[in-house]
Amino acid sequence: METKADLSPVTAADRDANATILSALRAAFPDDAILSEESPDDLSRLGARRVWIVDPLDGTRDFVARTGEFCVHIGLSVDGIPVVGAVFVPVAGTLFSAAAGAGAFVERADGRRTRLRVSTTAGVDSLRVGVSRTNAAQGLKTFLAETGLGARSQSMGASVKLMALARGSLDAVINLDGSEQEWDTCAPEVVVREAGGMFTDIDGGAFAYNQHDVSHRRGSLASNGFCHGALLTLTGPYAKPAPDSSE
Repeated sequence: METKADLSPVTAADRDANATILSALRAAFPDDAILSEESPDDLSRLGARRVWIVDPLDGTRDFVARTGEFCVHIGLSVDGIPVVGAVFVPVAGTLFSAAAGAGAFVERADGRRTRLRVSTTAGVDSLRVGVSRTNAAQGLKTFLAETGLGARSQSMGASVKLMALARGSLDAVINLDGSEQEWDTCAPEVVVREAGGMFTDIDGGAFAYNQHDVSHRRGSLASNGFCHGALLTLTGPYAKPAPDSSE
């Protein structure tokens, strides 16, 4: 294992998965651009309408810790909007997939394929909230403690928690800092939305993809939709100021 410039870990598995995925995408879609966490970004993608956004191993810390909660993300953005998403959980052999307007599905290792649907819980007092196990910032911990949501929060690795939201076993997933990037959310966002949920920043704004700055600097809130407004009200006082665009 090595450490990248941003202090995040990278392993041979990240690089091998990246090479395999990019080779397959280039062979199948030679005219499309690609943005991947583990490949240099020369920004040539900015002129493309169709961009595949890839995280070859989402949850490297969980991979190293052998928790089993790491995923592979492959998403497609068209004109900045995520329209196709696939999230694979290798240890479970489970594939979550969705396309805009076509619904979201989970296919298990035994071949069973089931349509995904989010929960309908609306009351804040009953919410089951997913948070990062390995990267929960102090601001999020303070938020959970002061709002009372901590008692019903569940720590999970990588986007496993977002897939739990899509299948209805969680009601929301919250990230209050700016640590996420486009490859962390593109594919999962399509799955969550097609399962009936919502996926925004903590101001309620939609994410635009294939941007010059790929960081989600205003955090993220994914939910079943029924509780989204109430959670936006709660997270508001804990939101960090937007970064200075002149920087």
